[in-house]
Amino acid sequence: MEAGALAYRLTKNGEVRILLVSKKRSKQWGIPKGRLTPDLTYGQTAAKETYEEAGVRGRISTHSVGSFRSMKRLPQQGRECVIEVWVYLLEVTERLADWPEKGRRDVRWVSCKEAARQLREPKLSDLCLRLKQELKALSRAPGKGG
Repeated sequence: MEAGALAYRLTKNGEVRILLVSKKRSKQWGIPKGRLTPDLTYGQTAAKETYEEAGVRGRISTHSVGSFRSMKRLPQQGRECVIEVWVYLLEVTERLADWPEKGRRDVRWVSCKEAARQLREPKLSDLCLRLKQELKALSRAPGKGG
């Protein structure tokens, strides 16, 4: 089990920009995500991974906006395994000059359409395309936002 964040920010003209990070081994684009630990909730894990991998902080949604299964290579064990990733929205409020994985990953901000093209996971691509609607739904639902 892992938790990840679909981190976003709004530009001055109201456009949604999504944060993508390069994966360590393949250098393909993905979202910040990581394994769950007993001391953190899913949302806290997603927020922690976003800070560590991309140097941003913000408001994490209290509820997952979706999940997907993926294959993950475990080089230490020489095999692949199936992981389940629960995705949370993270509205970025702060971008830091330094963070734990700075220099080990590339970070980029792209439009919802571009994020949908770059992310290989179909459910993530769909979430990117629906992000504006998700934000509207979260803002209308009491207690569902971050």
